[in-house]
Amino acid sequence: LDPKISALVSRSMQRECVVVFDEAHNIDNICIEVMSINFRMPTLEACNRNLAEVKRKVDRLKETDARRLQEEYERLVNGVAQSG
Repeated sequence: LDPKISALVSRSMQRECVVVFDEAHNIDNICIEVMSINFRMPTLEACNRNLAEVKRKVDRLKETDARRLQEEYERLVNGVAQSG
């Protein structure tokens, strides 16, 4: 087994295990194939659009939360100033 493939495969196995390979002469290619992913460009573009939308929503929430936090801080400061 190629050392790079061996390191990747062995990470997901328990320390004390036995693995039997049938058709072992193909094992490197099979491991590479199983650990490879192919994406179509439209899929990647859709993912990119979704991530951009998530980023916009997170930015909006951060802005809203920062504003709410600042308003609460000002109310607390004013309350302390009025009571003291």
